[in-house]
Amino acid sequence: MSVSIVGRPPLQAILWDIDGTLLDSEPWHQRATIAVCRLHGHVMSDTDYAATLGVAFPELYARLHAARPMALTFREWADAITDLYLERIAEVEARAGALALVDAFAERGLLQACVSNSGRRVVEANLRHMGSPHFLFGLSRDDVSKGKPDPEPYLTAAARLGVPPAACAVIEDSPTGARAARAAGMLTIAWPQHADLLFEAADHVVEDPAALDWDGLCGVAERMAAD
Repeated sequence: MSVSIVGRPPLQAILWDIDGTLLDSEPWHQRATIAVCRLHGHVMSDTDYAATLGVAFPELYARLHAARPMALTFREWADAITDLYLERIAEVEARAGALALVDAFAERGLLQACVSNSGRRVVEANLRHMGSPHFLFGLSRDDVSKGKPDPEPYLTAAARLGVPPAACAVIEDSPTGARAARAAGMLTIAWPQHADLLFEAADHVVEDPAALDWDGLCGVAERMAAD
């Protein structure tokens, strides 16, 4: 089997995080979460919210409920936040360069899917909003037993694609997602929006993922030599 320049098999698939990676949606999730939390007795600042980036909703609810019990169940709380986010989804913009890179990967023949820690309603709405035909599916937190940073979401997506984990690259904006990708044995590319985030589990931390050597990662030279 040919091997890429980084000692991995040539890439066959790209797995994308959505919120903060494909879409600049975090400010909208932040507003919705803070509004619902304040409505139910939890005063959350922007700094408090920033510390939760990448944390799955069930875990965030558990932390808040332990600190001060809420009258809402987890599902009621999550649905209220989702409702507020979906009211404004038309205003959510794609992250600069993200969808162009999706198109470029499709031209290379790479399989692509989305893997999110958000719930099914948010994932489906985000996919419709992006409107790209290149995502084969979107995997939500509701589709797995353990969310990121557990590797289950990424391993589940690779299995659905029929691609070995080592032949998958993951593009993430959060350390939590990067830990999940690395634990799954995948090439891990961190594309953060916040310069102060630390990525101990990333193979590459980039300002622009398009600048990476995708020919090398996809084994183009090896295929040409074989021909």
